[in-house]
Amino acid sequence: MTILKEITKKKIDRIINKKRQTPLKKLINSKPNFTQIFNFETILKRKNLLITEMKRQSPSGGNLDRSLNPYDQAKIYIESGADAISVLTEEDFFKGSNKDLEEVLKISKKEKIPVLQKDFVIDEYQIYESKIIGADCILLIIKILEKQQFIDYFNIANSLGLSVLVEIHDEKELEKALLVDLKILGINNRNLETLETNLDTFEKISQKVPKGIFKIAESGIKNSNDAFRMINKGANGLLVGESIMRSDNRQKLIQDISLKNEK
Repeated sequence: MTILKEITKKKIDRIINKKRQTPLKKLINSKPNFTQIFNFETILKRKNLLITEMKRQSPSGGNLDRSLNPYDQAKIYIESGADAISVLTEEDFFKGSNKDLEEVLKISKKEKIPVLQKDFVIDEYQIYESKIIGADCILLIIKILEKQQFIDYFNIANSLGLSVLVEIHDEKELEKALLVDLKILGINNRNLETLETNLDTFEKISQKVPKGIFKIAESGIKNSNDAFRMINKGANGLLVGESIMRSDNRQKLIQDISLKNEK
């Protein structure tokens, strides 16, 4: 069983338990914690987008920061020049939680910084949950969704006013991603089967993406040179996580990458 299948299997069990506690209908009728949403598209229309990610651990990187303080980390990210923040909320393999997201939102909403809830969405329940908590953007991973499932989830998120980062890993997945009115495409340089990263992935797929779609380079960006390489190959934004989490000076690395993240 691949790591992706293990993650989704665990996620299914967790969603079943959540539905027992709070049925979907009750969740949908719940009052959102925040009324204002800050869309990624607004930033992308005027500049390249630097999304700084926080996570406690990952299948590829192991322990990154199990003592992570999401609020303090978000403050550092914002002060360092991040345009947006990604929060890993997957519980079993990344050791995240919705509480991490809630802590980040306490400061991001005040600073008008958009936040991506990065998780493995396999049920519409998760989308409504993201909306209630206050996320500004959700992640839809093409690899784990059937065609109609992807289309339905994309439309639900749009109806709720959420930005959607659609993630692909190869050209075949690009075909499926283009079935919707795609606005933001994430091209992941990490092979989800081997967990290895290769920046060539973005370069190969980027040139096949139709004009008018914002492209985000994900994974494998370790320094300003990598950042410049991705921007030079057509990226409208970068999602950088593991490199930041491993850095002894996260603020400096973010500022360094930000200098290269210019049009």
